[in-house]
Amino acid sequence: MNYLSKFMALAVLVSVIACDEKKETDEGMEMGNLYLSKSKPQPGQDLLIKYNNQGEEAPEATVNYLVGKKYYPADIDLKDSANALYGKISIPDTVHAMAFNFKSGDKYDSNDTKGYVFSLYDEEGKELKKSKATKGVYFTRAANSFDVKLENDSIAAILENAIKEDPEIEESFDVDYSNALLAVDKEKGNKYIQKRIDYYSSKDSLKYENYEALSELYSLKNDDTKNDSITSIAAKKFPKSDLARTETMYLIVEAKSLDEKLELYNEYIDLVGKKPRYQNDIMLRFIANEYVKNNDWDQVEKYASQINDPRELARFYNSIAWEKAKKGEDLETAVRLSKNSIDALNNAKGDYSAKPEFYSKSQYDSALEWGISNYSDTYALIQFQQGNLDAAIKTQEKALTDKSGADMTTRYVQYLIEAEKYKKAQEKAADFIANNRANAEMTDYLKTAYAENDNSEKFENYLSKLEAKATNKAREDLRKNMQSEKAKDFELTDLEGNMVKLSDLRGKTVILDFWATWCRPCKQSFPGMQRAVEEYADNDNVEFLFVNTWENGDDREKMVSDYIKGENYDFHVIMDQPVLEGSREFITTSNFGINGIPTKIIVGPDGNVNFKTVGYSGNNEKMLKEIGLMIELTQDNKTPEA
Repeated sequence: MNYLSKFMALAVLVSVIACDEKKETDEGMEMGNLYLSKSKPQPGQDLLIKYNNQGEEAPEATVNYLVGKKYYPADIDLKDSANALYGKISIPDTVHAMAFNFKSGDKYDSNDTKGYVFSLYDEEGKELKKSKATKGVYFTRAANSFDVKLENDSIAAILENAIKEDPEIEESFDVDYSNALLAVDKEKGNKYIQKRIDYYSSKDSLKYENYEALSELYSLKNDDTKNDSITSIAAKKFPKSDLARTETMYLIVEAKSLDEKLELYNEYIDLVGKKPRYQNDIMLRFIANEYVKNNDWDQVEKYASQINDPRELARFYNSIAWEKAKKGEDLETAVRLSKNSIDALNNAKGDYSAKPEFYSKSQYDSALEWGISNYSDTYALIQFQQGNLDAAIKTQEKALTDKSGADMTTRYVQYLIEAEKYKKAQEKAADFIANNRANAEMTDYLKTAYAENDNSEKFENYLSKLEAKATNKAREDLRKNMQSEKAKDFELTDLEGNMVKLSDLRGKTVILDFWATWCRPCKQSFPGMQRAVEEYADNDNVEFLFVNTWENGDDREKMVSDYIKGENYDFHVIMDQPVLEGSREFITTSNFGINGIPTKIIVGPDGNVNFKTVGYSGNNEKMLKEIGLMIELTQDNKTPEA
């Protein structure tokens, strides 16, 4: 767009804003990089926004419409004009508050961790009744996913004030307020929970929402017997409810025989019908999988075809095809199932009837494309196993995206080597290595291709240059994403009973690895983490702490200790503490805003969180390199002691 076009676009947008203003001139409001055309936006209104983009590319922009305890994302179409981005949204009538999100690459603009969260107002300019509480719930349940963080005491205060201002909303928000209180003051939280249980127990009759609240309150008290009883009562009284569907789903998952699963499912369908629900899809998948074991493909198709969510259907087909592809067995069936998985996703494009409410349309489209890419990788492997190299190469080329992992890129180069396409194999392998998209096998494939091509340079020198490029790129990528947020202190006990305090390690780089014994990716990463521990064993400036979390049971410490000793890991394990014994919420894990494990938090010598990495790529070499570079960068950033 040329300068004149930009100027005209800006003029049009400004004029629209001017025309939409009230007579008393609403100048809108600013928050961080975001400007809204109304200072007190109302449900049902159109709202113009301006975003001062800080990155090189336009970010992915969404608005989360907050309704009670849920949020519903919608895409924002941003137009570039005069060094800023402009867009327009129409606020639905039922919304209580809004949260805007701007994502560039994998990083959100969190507005200095405060987020872009706004109340909505009525025609008199008063904040909507549920607006404040709805924001409190959002900060508790969802904001961490967008790098937005609010202290637990602040969240508790928001919910407490909201309930005091409007006691009528307490039934809607008492569970979330209980959670917030427990994170701040266990005694106060327990008293409030009991108060709410007594309140519901004294009522002559309970609505479904009351049963839901009671179930969650008993869960917070770790009273499984009462929780199970309430759930069972609610499921019988409200057979079409979420509680009833979920209870039946778990019964079917745990049922030992196919006949038992079918009996439970048929009783359920006779009672509530086949209206699409994610629980129904899980039930159908487990039933279909029983028929897979019997190779009864007619029955597999009968039940699989009833799965409503195309992503769940594709995941089911692909899981079977992948296992057959890896083993190189029954490849004809594998081909059919793999095609089914890809077709299910392709056919879903443009159809948002099965879109989960937690996706915007563009996010759903991205989820479909991710599935097509990964399941095409399966299809390519089957073709490779069948000896159809050219087809496997073409399929893998289509499967690869900028976000494809090292396993997929390595299989691609492997196919090229097998097809004796050595020139292309060398080009691709070199590119993947230089851009940190390769695993250890890629070096072997590169060496094979290099030997077959006309290369005058020694392979070792050639490889060294590529690895240097990769290291420099990884260092710069990490430097760009380096954070500086004060780490929340903790005092946790290790397996020997010693107290470990984070602030006592000031001056060191501390790697916190959050894990659990049931977490498969955590355990898969541990051989690599053992190498990291050994590499820095003599470095007094580096400390590794393995924080066990989300693990319950009376014998928790023994279970963890037995696992570590049994695997001969030299890890310093510390035990995170639940908010309440048996609770699914753990204090330190929550304080660091962790939503999934494994997660590694790297705390610099100054006591600030510098890096946060989530998940395990399956590539130990890459993980070791990243840890080394993150340690290096935190040490470079170390403030000299006086």
